[in-house]
Amino acid sequence: MPSPVVDAILELADGAGPSGIAMGTIVDTLERRGFVAEQVETEIWELLGRRRLTPTGFVCRTIKRKGLEGEILRTRLYEFMLVPWSSALDRQLELELENRT
Repeated sequence: MPSPVVDAILELADGAGPSGIAMGTIVDTLERRGFVAEQVETEIWELLGRRRLTPTGFVCRTIKRKGLEGEILRTRLYEFMLVPWSSALDRQLELELENRT
């Protein structure tokens, strides 16, 4: 049985076009619509695992803040850009990292 949160996630991903939509944007948008953020996050990971969503890239956000001694500290945050499942993009998930040197 389809879930309203899953339907909403897939609708946003489908409407984002080929560049995709940031995972955080999906969560924030659906939270404003009344969904629970943690449920949306869980469903996104499950959709990735079931190959209903595919990462198409990522965004990097840089946050600057002052440290205890007034120095500027930078933190990078990365999040996936997501699109509906794509067989063309699916192979990127098979990283085989153990074979890299």
